[in-house]
Amino acid sequence: MKIGNKSKSFAIGLGVTLFAVYSATCGTIFQSGGSGTTYTDVTGDGQGSSNKGRDISYATIANDANNLYITIALNPAGNIETQGNFNYVMAITSGNPSAGGDTSASADFGNPWSRAISIDSSFGGMTDWIGAYGAGGSGSASSPFTSFGFNDWVYSSGAWTQVENVASGQPISMQPSTSTPNQFTLTVPLSDLSNLNLTPGSTFDFDIDSTGTSAGQTAYDSLVVQGPIQATFSSTAQFNATVLDQYTITAVPEPTALALAGLSASSLMLFRRQRN
Repeated sequence: MKIGNKSKSFAIGLGVTLFAVYSATCGTIFQSGGSGTTYTDVTGDGQGSSNKGRDISYATIANDANNLYITIALNPAGNIETQGNFNYVMAITSGNPSAGGDTSASADFGNPWSRAISIDSSFGGMTDWIGAYGAGGSGSASSPFTSFGFNDWVYSSGAWTQVENVASGQPISMQPSTSTPNQFTLTVPLSDLSNLNLTPGSTFDFDIDSTGTSAGQTAYDSLVVQGPIQATFSSTAQFNATVLDQYTITAVPEPTALALAGLSASSLMLFRRQRN
């Protein structure tokens, strides 16, 4: 948990989520977890309109030895294929106050897409960005999205560099117990986030936001903020994250280790049979 500028990493077991007290204090972690953790948001707090495409429900983060798997789920009443054209972004930092991330909210708004979304300097500013967008259509009933694409960026030496652009092919699916497509999953190589040193036991801090498709637009909803992000909504007001979620990379057994474990189990069973 991180309070102020002090941090402590927790390696959380598979599928376990830790809830901290939500606070507006700079540098606070709200939810923490390891591979397979679901990070929740209240529904009904998307701002700017009643369109459910703005309203984040939850996100599930997992990893194997090579990739991050990021599932973003919207309000169960929403239809991500036909409800309109929105972007969904994952803003990331190492959490170190001296990380040297982007804090230039007055210049590029603190991110490579020039959205009005930044990470507070108490976390070190934003160091990585994953931006998702609908593909294969225009997001309408007559031209539904068929998948999602994304590009990811790293911040180093005062500049953003795009690492990869996957134009389409990230699958759209349904949340459990719903009848409409309202979530998608991104597969992002761990190697793309090279400035975070994502090895087993390491952590990063993040938020996921819905936003518009033009420069200067703010976040409509935040995964971390459990309620409206603005008292009186303005589409261009800067959203500066002072509370984030945290993810811990989980070690994945190597295939050879799994094979040896299976061989050991088989040998033990054979030994017991011989004794009997």
